[in-house]
Amino acid sequence: MWTDPIVEEVRKHRREIEKACDNDFDKLFKRIKEREKKFQNRLVTEPMKDLREKDGKTA
Repeated sequence: MWTDPIVEEVRKHRREIEKACDNDFDKLFKRIKEREKKFQNRLVTEPMKDLREKDGKTA
């Protein structure tokens, strides 16, 4: 069976992060929140407005 190398790499990193958090969801959530603070300037905080809303037209 064919495996996608990108998917495998993502899964590998996910397993490493889970292991670093002792497979504890609370630790994982805390880690995510810390990363959000660290990279706050890179996060999307508000959904982009659909350009169609501006003139009322649809594509």
